[in-house]
Amino acid sequence: MKLGKVQQLKLVEKGKYLWATDGEKEVPIHGEMRGKDGEMRDVFLYRENNGQIAGMLEAPFIQVGEVAKLKVVAKSKIGYFVGINAPKDILLPFSEATERIAEGEKYLFTMYVDKSERLAVSMEIKDALKSNSPYKKGDRVTGTVYHVGKSGILVAVDDTYDGRIPKQEMKGIYHAGDTVEVRVANVLDDGKLTLSLRDFAHVQMLQDSDVLLGLMDEMGGKLPVGDKSDPEEIKRLTGLTKKAFKRAVGKLYKEGKAVPGPTETRRK
Repeated sequence: MKLGKVQQLKLVEKGKYLWATDGEKEVPIHGEMRGKDGEMRDVFLYRENNGQIAGMLEAPFIQVGEVAKLKVVAKSKIGYFVGINAPKDILLPFSEATERIAEGEKYLFTMYVDKSERLAVSMEIKDALKSNSPYKKGDRVTGTVYHVGKSGILVAVDDTYDGRIPKQEMKGIYHAGDTVEVRVANVLDDGKLTLSLRDFAHVQMLQDSDVLLGLMDEMGGKLPVGDKSDPEEIKRLTGLTKKAFKRAVGKLYKEGKAVPGPTETRRK
C-alpha cells in the first residue's frame, strides 16, 4: 500500500464498517462515498492524526509527486493546513512555505511523504514540474505564478510545465498564486519555456501607443522622456522598455499624433 497515492484495493464489509485490502494489509475507509463488499475500487491512502493509515473513495485534489493549486484553510503553530478533499487537511510546514501566503487563498503545491511517514505539502514545486509541454514559440498560454524573484517570475504553465518570465519582460506587480496569460517567447533545449507578458510586436505596439497617448493626456500633453532618456526612467514612467517606447512613439509620429524629442514627447 502506498501512502498518498490512489490504488486499486478490494473492499471488505465488517459489520457497519468498510475496509479495503491489498490481500495483506487492511485499512478503514472514511469519507462519505461508500462501496460494496468484494468490489475493486480506487482508494486514496492518508494517515490520520492518531497515526493510523486510512483510505477514502473520493478522488483527492493531489497525489504524492503531483502539483496542484490548493486552498490554505488554516494556520497553526507549526505551519499551515491545506485542503486536498480528504477527511484530514495536509500540513504545509513553515519551512516549506517559500512565499508569503494567506488563509483562504490558493497556491501551487506538491505533496510528499515526510520523515515521520506523514503526508505534507511544499511550495518548492520546480522539480515536480514537467518540461515536455506541447507548446511552441508564439503560443498563448495560461499559468500560475509560483515565485517572484530578482531574475524574473517563475510560472507553472497549465499548472504543469516549467516556465519563466525574464526580469526584462516583467510588467506590473505579481505574487505567488496569481494567474497570468502569457506568450511563449522561446522553448529552450531542455524543454523549459521562456515566457513574455508582452504580445507580438505589431499587436503590442498598438497597445503601447494607446498607453502613451493616455499618459500624455494625463500630463497636460507632454511626457518628460524622449529618444535620449535613460531606459530606467522610461520604464519607471511608462512601464515600457526603451525599445518598445521608441517603437510606439514612432507609430504615433507617423499617425500625426505625437512629436518625439531627445528628452520629451509631446501630444500633437
